[in-house]
Amino acid sequence: MVKQDVKFSDGTRIFYEEENGILHRFIEYAYSPQEKQLLLKIKDNPFLKERFDKRVRKHKATKYYYLLVLNNLGHRLDEGQNDILHDELEELCEKVGTEYDSKIVNEDILHTFGKYWPGNEIQCAAFFTTIYLAMLDMEKKKLHNPTCKGKYMVLADCDIVLQFGLTSEDIAFMSGKRKTNASYYDEDYYEDLMAEESRYIKYEDNYGFDYDDTIADVFDGFPEAEWNTD
Repeated sequence: MVKQDVKFSDGTRIFYEEENGILHRFIEYAYSPQEKQLLLKIKDNPFLKERFDKRVRKHKATKYYYLLVLNNLGHRLDEGQNDILHDELEELCEKVGTEYDSKIVNEDILHTFGKYWPGNEIQCAAFFTTIYLAMLDMEKKKLHNPTCKGKYMVLADCDIVLQFGLTSEDIAFMSGKRKTNASYYDEDYYEDLMAEESRYIKYEDNYGFDYDDTIADVFDGFPEAEWNTD
């Protein structure tokens, strides 16, 4: 894995941490203006604030994560927009070499892909940077394994997700996380995957708030007694 920290002007960042001796890539989003408003409403409730932080800010930037977000984005686009996104990902892929290039991130990705999350352009560019880094990972792998198709494997996965309405289970299967010789998913791992779903998977156009979780509690979706208890 290419270990390249990336910081963006709004505070969003890509960084690396070890878990059980294995290095993982993470993306942590800065608070948007809407999220800051929400935080003001829950500032006196540590439980909700911790819950909000966990679901909204930090995500393990695995293949499962970026394919799941990409799948959700594809559902919002019409056929023409989807084709444009495909072409843009293909152009990005062709620019990927074997070394990290800050120009690709700071210019190409920010200006090309930021438009897909209106109002959160920098965070959108940061997300697509995780795809760029995944392509770079595979190009590095290709240097040591000539049979590896490198960055084109990442592009192919992205294309499949954009062209077909895959479920979370399908994407988990694509990520190669299904148990060997079993007809079911690793439940513990799958629960972890679902916990890492995109901040935009359930939220649709509601500024990154989850009706099933935090927003329903904070914006009177449930009686106060159900969540604001001592």
